[in-house]
Amino acid sequence: MHKRIKTDDSNSKAEEWGAEAILVKDNWLGFNVIKKIRKPKKYRIPQIDQELRNSRTISESRLIIEAKKLGVRTPYIYEIDIPNTTIIMEEIEGELFKKILKQQIAIKEKQELVYKIGQQVGKLHSNDIIHGDLTTSNIVSDTKKKIIFIDFGLGKFSSAVEDKAVDILLLKKCFISTHTEISKELFESFQKGYYITMKNAKSVLKRAVKVEARGRHLKEEALVNEYLLSE
Repeated sequence: MHKRIKTDDSNSKAEEWGAEAILVKDNWLGFNVIKKIRKPKKYRIPQIDQELRNSRTISESRLIIEAKKLGVRTPYIYEIDIPNTTIIMEEIEGELFKKILKQQIAIKEKQELVYKIGQQVGKLHSNDIIHGDLTTSNIVSDTKKKIIFIDFGLGKFSSAVEDKAVDILLLKKCFISTHTEISKELFESFQKGYYITMKNAKSVLKRAVKVEARGRHLKEEALVNEYLLSE
């Protein structure tokens, strides 16, 4: 999540501040781009801070590039500026999925889009890519209803079933907190799509039940009906 702020710099179109980076809209060699700049943290030892920002810049770039190789739509990266811990990437034109789900459109249309999201997340997880912040604020739908994933800043490569389960739980919680009235239908559609592309989907969903039960201090039996475990 990033907070939009005003800027007095006439050369800069807009800035957004996040917990770990600034997003700046700019023009780069004739392209409309987003510059994701990881700024130094004063509370860290300078050398450690630089190494950490370098590592996160490289890691996020790799995740975006590898996801794109799988056919999962992500921003195109034009340049990775390691010394300045900056990623220069395509500015995505579309609407945040969070806003789409609040529009007065048929629930079936919303379910179809969530089904596509499930398929794409399945591709990521099948190749051990964890998004890390899988919410409807980090998913964009363009005019052709294509799904695009943004902001892999908290992501990582991991084969751990629990990491994949946590990814899914983040999205489920987002459905419940932001789109409460249709959250059940949305999560069901997501799971159906996820099964299409994720070979061990059932194992991940079973782990999600355990993680959610643990976090909410509930018995697993109280949650299993919310998951498609008989697929």
